[in-house]
Amino acid sequence: MSFFSAASNLLGAAILVGFTLLALRLRIGVIVAAVSLSGILAAGFGPLGNVLLTSLEERFPEWRYPKQHIDGIIVLGGSYDFVRHPYLSTIVLEDDTEPLALVVDLARRYPQAKVVVSGGSSYSHEVSEASIMKDYFASFGIAPERIVTEDRSLNMAQSAQFTANLLHPDPSSRWLLLTYGHLMPRAVGAFRKAGFELFPFPVHLRNPSGWDVMWNSDRSFAENLRKVDISTHEWLGLVYYKFKGYSDQWFPSPRHAGDEELPPPPRTSRNEAVN
Repeated sequence: MSFFSAASNLLGAAILVGFTLLALRLRIGVIVAAVSLSGILAAGFGPLGNVLLTSLEERFPEWRYPKQHIDGIIVLGGSYDFVRHPYLSTIVLEDDTEPLALVVDLARRYPQAKVVVSGGSSYSHEVSEASIMKDYFASFGIAPERIVTEDRSLNMAQSAQFTANLLHPDPSSRWLLLTYGHLMPRAVGAFRKAGFELFPFPVHLRNPSGWDVMWNSDRSFAENLRKVDISTHEWLGLVYYKFKGYSDQWFPSPRHAGDEELPPPPRTSRNEAVN
């Protein structure tokens, strides 16, 4: 996430500017400081993060296993410890690794499907993220010949285009796209533009109770700010991808509403999850 796409960074910078102007005895400093302080307090204590995030996460149905033939499972997301990995013989997973954890089950459900992992490395490592993930999936018994790696991309648009260049997807082929719920609209737009017909499979919803609690704020000031940062980054990303031609839609939506799918599991309310 870049500095300028994080709302909390911009508000924090604006507060510093406001107080600097006040120190210089400039009246406009009062306005800048008051507006920026009000903004960060509203974002930290109010439901803005949930409102913006829920609109992204609820765009696609949750946890639906398609009954149709699946040609491949495209995995976006999940992370491991880049710092310790060069010194360890194992892969140390970090937070938000649900996409990686579900691949083994999906590979079992669709035994003929390729498992496609995409990602180069923006770090000073010789081995790409995709090749490390291939080793990780193979360690769980997924046949290495099923795993396709795209190891040059550094962002989602490149991931979609480079994966398409590698696989040359046929219009009749069907691909299951596995990624975080809030990333799914932008990911669907990019991969559709690259020529993939998709079954979106969003996971790791940060607001699992959906519309029911959209207007509720979290108990933590930091978590509310984090949700604002994550969601504003994605909304800006959707606009940017449309302007740059990486997606054909401003806000991609489900395309195959009539497809037969298994029903999703029941949602867990926030209170139940806490208990």
